[in-house]
Amino acid sequence: MFNQTHTFSNGVKIPLVGLGTWLLDDDQAAQAVRDAVSAGYRHIDTAQAYMNEAGIGEGIRSCGIAREELFITTKVAAEAKTYDEAAKSIDESLTKMGMDYIDLLIIHSPQPWKEFREEKRYDKENQAVWKAMEDAYKEGKVKAIGLSNFLQDDIENILESCEIKPMVNQILAHVSNTPIDLIEFCQEKDILVEAYSPIAHGAVLNNKEVKVMADKYGVSVAQLCLRYDIQLGLVVIPKTANPEHMKNNLEIDFEISEEDMETLKNVEQIQDYGEHSYFPVFGGKLT
Repeated sequence: MFNQTHTFSNGVKIPLVGLGTWLLDDDQAAQAVRDAVSAGYRHIDTAQAYMNEAGIGEGIRSCGIAREELFITTKVAAEAKTYDEAAKSIDESLTKMGMDYIDLLIIHSPQPWKEFREEKRYDKENQAVWKAMEDAYKEGKVKAIGLSNFLQDDIENILESCEIKPMVNQILAHVSNTPIDLIEFCQEKDILVEAYSPIAHGAVLNNKEVKVMADKYGVSVAQLCLRYDIQLGLVVIPKTANPEHMKNNLEIDFEISEEDMETLKNVEQIQDYGEHSYFPVFGGKLT
């Protein structure tokens, strides 16, 4: 079972494989946490926007593992763009989950979702939210702080004014959609990159080229995709509520050759994420 970790500069350890819980309701999330912990997971990822923090908390309390053995991430809502809104939301997340602290807190997006990747950058607003997160960190409410969906200029804006550097940037990164320049920029700044939807939200599973390579290694397409991100130096947080998939996602103790890694980096980019293509992170537009 794959159980490697990364250690932040402050000594906090983050498991390199976590459980994503996007699109799971409270009941599903609670059961998913219990199943994941039973399978060996110690890293659970949620967000205020997922509306399942209460379920995550219930799963944590009932999973049979001590809280301090688990690494829990949540995210400040993309629409919270003032110091006060962010500070209030952090306390609300702690209350909903019934926890004394959050292991990793990140800003879900540099812009509200309805304005995702538009011209307005929300520079000053993001700096204010970051200040609220720094204060929560100093107060012991969170153990690590980071970003999500931030491009290079968004990150540079935080770096210009921050007291505590971002430790993480969580982005869409998978076979057929790998933002190498952004990943390398983050790594140069000692910012750990986390990959959400590392299996392309399922859209890569029927790619014939990737399937042939997975067969070569005697693994599933999902396992090949997870290992690909791991070898790029990323954390992966595949979302699933299926206990069998949870177990399989931890069976990635194999090595992809350098030649095959290069091939995977150049797989034709996915243009269609199926029924979920309307989400901004997959190129859609909320109205």
